[in-house]
Amino acid sequence: MEKLVSVIIASYNHEKYIEATIKSVLNQTYQNIELIVQDDCSTDNSVDILKKIKDKRLKKVYSKKNKGTVRTFNDLLSMCHGDYIAILGSDDLWYPDKLAKQVKCLEENHVEAVFSMADIIDEYGNLYEDDANFSTDIFKDGNMSQGKRMRLFYECGNHLCHPSSLISKKVFTDIGFYDCRYRQLHDFEYWVRMINKYNVIVMDEKLLGYRRFSTGNLSGVTLNNTIRHINEHHEIIKEMFEIIEDDIFIDGFKDLFVNKKSCTKDQLFCEKFLLLLNFNLFGVNNRQLALTMLFSCDNSQKIIDMLEKQYHYTLNDLYKDTSEIQNLYPYDIEVNAKPWARDLVKRNSELEKELNAVYLSKSWVLTKPLRKFMEVIKNGKHRN
Repeated sequence: MEKLVSVIIASYNHEKYIEATIKSVLNQTYQNIELIVQDDCSTDNSVDILKKIKDKRLKKVYSKKNKGTVRTFNDLLSMCHGDYIAILGSDDLWYPDKLAKQVKCLEENHVEAVFSMADIIDEYGNLYEDDANFSTDIFKDGNMSQGKRMRLFYECGNHLCHPSSLISKKVFTDIGFYDCRYRQLHDFEYWVRMINKYNVIVMDEKLLGYRRFSTGNLSGVTLNNTIRHINEHHEIIKEMFEIIEDDIFIDGFKDLFVNKKSCTKDQLFCEKFLLLLNFNLFGVNNRQLALTMLFSCDNSQKIIDMLEKQYHYTLNDLYKDTSEIQNLYPYDIEVNAKPWARDLVKRNSELEKELNAVYLSKSWVLTKPLRKFMEVIKNGKHRN
């Protein structure tokens, strides 16, 4: 008998897309499904559209107050009865044989989760083109060991497509639901926990249309989303290095080890510290993760001695690292990404002094010139 697949959709203000999204699930060639849709107090016509859709496999839930996407996902996960669970955005589109192919893949390969590649589509359903903010090849990295995937997370961030996933209910029972502290990258944080326990398969097929917006939703490229992305990404990498199993860490990172024979807990801690010293995000190196890790460890004196004797990282190196100003987001990204913005700063001596003062104080208090400058950066309005 076919296994039951639970499909969950958190719906919010997607009146243009929600009907097509739901139909893409109900029209799957794999029919043994339950579809649970929870509307999170939409202010558009999403609820009216949802109420008109009739299917015995469809369960509709209406939030009494807005909870946000992550809490809504967790509510939905608690309602699932299926052996497998699939998560879908309320604006994405599955292709008809998505579930059938993935259920077969799970059962033939005896794994607990499977993903696929995706067509990236824009607000209007057109294929998305590569730009400075997003690569359409992001999900094309194929299959690899748990350690190698953790390495990919460290070097390149999340490369697993959330709405492409089909996951055994066992996984959610074992490691829990999504962490509500992460708004932007809740899926990435979940993949880190999941990959630390289970290997996964990424099918070499595009089984859905994954929608990206230029502005206005969680995937939209806005200044606030960029800042949140940075902060959440840092915490996820920190968590990854805290929880990663030793054998998985060695498999994924050994070629980067300073001491190729590192194997004890303390030695691996030293390797993680040195890797975090070189961690880059959006081309910017920020050593705060490594320093926080070192200052919060229980046996710091033993670790410092080991770093000096076995890894050639001295106390003077530490003192130098703690004396340097860390790169301050989002100014680094916004300014460095735009040559005209760099020129604007250079031409404006007052603004340059303001920015330097913010770097030195590490203060987020924006004076009038800085607010004006960031508005210029955000809107892309400038004079040649």
